Amino acid sequence: MPTRRDLLRGSGAILAGGTLAGCTSALSDANDGVFASFFTLAEFTRAVTGDAHEVENAVPMGGHGHGWTPSVDMLPSIVESEVFVYLDVDGFQPWAEDVAGQVRDGYEDDVVLVDALAGIELLEYEGHDHSHDEHHADDSEHDGIGRIDTFELVDRSVDDAVGEAHGDHWHGGPPDVSLDEHVSLGAVVTDEDGTDVPLGGDSQYTLDASVGEGDGALDVESHGDHVHLHGNSIGTVEVVFQLRKDGESRWEAPPTEVDVVETVADDTEEDDHDHDDDDDHDHSHDDHDHSHGEYDAKFFTDPIRAQQGVRNIRDALVEIDPDNADSYEANATTYIGELNDLHEQYETTLADREHDVAVVAGHDSFQYLGERYDFEIHTPVGLSPDHEPAPDEIAETVELVESEEIDCILWDYFDGNDTATVIADEVDHEVTIEMVSPAESVTEEWNEDGVGSYISQMKEINLPAFATALGAE
Repeated sequence: MPTRRDLLRGSGAILAGGTLAGCTSALSDANDGVFASFFTLAEFTRAVTGDAHEVENAVPMGGHGHGWTPSVDMLPSIVESEVFVYLDVDGFQPWAEDVAGQVRDGYEDDVVLVDALAGIELLEYEGHDHSHDEHHADDSEHDGIGRIDTFELVDRSVDDAVGEAHGDHWHGGPPDVSLDEHVSLGAVVTDEDGTDVPLGGDSQYTLDASVGEGDGALDVESHGDHVHLHGNSIGTVEVVFQLRKDGESRWEAPPTEVDVVETVADDTEEDDHDHDDDDDHDHSHDDHDHSHGEYDAKFFTDPIRAQQGVRNIRDALVEIDPDNADSYEANATTYIGELNDLHEQYETTLADREHDVAVVAGHDSFQYLGERYDFEIHTPVGLSPDHEPAPDEIAETVELVESEEIDCILWDYFDGNDTATVIADEVDHEVTIEMVSPAESVTEEWNEDGVGSYISQMKEINLPAFATALGAE
C-alpha cells in the first residue's frame, strides 16, 4: 500500500487548476488536513471541502491576516498537513511566502501548495501612500550608493534576520531587550541596484539609531557595523535606525518600537499553536507590522474576484483528490452562487447613492471593493496601520468630508477608531463613525453574534456601513 509520502510525491509545485502528476488521492483520508494561511482562504477552502477534511486557519482568532506574524516556526505544522493554501504574491504574508519556499526546497514530497490568486488580475498600489521611498528622509543618492531598497535588521546573537523596513513600515522588528542587558543588532542594506552597502570599518557608512519616545529606558551604542541596545528601565521605546556618514544621518528607517522587559522569554519554549488562547482582540504590534509588495493582494473584498479564488481552490482539490471531485465541484458551485448573490446585493444597494467617495480612517483594505462598485476610497492612513496620519493628512480628510458633505466615516476594526474620532470631531457638521471589517480575520464576538463568516462580514457588517458612508440608505 502506498504511503502518504508516496501519494504526494512530486506535489510541491504550485497548483492552481493545471494538471499535476503524482498527487492523486492525496486527501483520500478524512483525517488528512488542509492548512490555510489566513481566515479568508480557510473560509473558501472549507466551503469547497465541506465536512470531508479538516481545514486549519494559521492565524489565531482575532489576529489580523495581513499583519500577523507567527511566533514559532510554522513549517512543521504545515508539513503535517497535506495541502497549504496561500497567496503567491510579494508582501501580503511574508511568513507564508517563506514557508512556501521551504516546501519547494525540501518538502515537495509532503505538501501540495495551492495559490488561490492564480489568474486573478491584481491592482497595483497607487499614490503617495504606496511609495516605498516616501518615509526616508534624505534617501536620495549619496556618495556613490543608490537609493536604499532594503534594510534588514539582524540579531547577531543568533545570526538571523528579525525585521525588514519597507517604505514607511516594518515587517518584523527588533527583539525585546532584557532589563540591564543588551542586544546586538547588525543590518544588511542594499541599494536599488541590489548592491550591498558596506557598514563600519573602512566604509563610509555606520549603523546607528536614535531613541524617541520613551527616552531613558534604552541606550544605543554604535559599533560601526552594528549597534547595542541596552535596557535601562522597563517600557516601550521608539527607535529609528540610521545610516550615518561623518556624524550625520544620511538615511533613516521608519520608526519602530523596542520593548524593555524584566526578562526576555525563552523562544525555545513549546508552543502548541492553540488558537483559543488568542480569542481576545489585542492591538499589539505583532499584528500590526504590515508589509506590502507592488500589488494589492486583498482581492477578496470584491465578491466577483473572490469567486475566482474559490474556483482556484476547487480546481486544485479536484486535481489532488479526484475521488471527491463531485463533492468539491458541487460545494464550490453552491458557494460561488452565494458570492454572486452577495455581489448583486452590493450592486443594488450601492447603485443609488449621494457620494462617490467613502472615507475609511484606517489602512486601505477596500481598493477592490471600490473598483468593483465604482467609488473611491479615501484614507489618511494609507496601507500601514502603523502609519500615524500627519496633521496635514487629517486636515485634508476633514476638508474632503466637509466639501462632500459626508456624514459617516468608516473605521477598520483592526486599526481602531481613534483616527475616525479625531476627524469627526474636527468636521464642522455632525458626523457618525461606523466599523468595517477587512474580511481577512474573525473575532469571537463576531462568531457569537452570527456574523463571523466571510459572507456574513461582507453582508452584515460592511454593506450597511458602506451604504451609510456613501449615502445609499
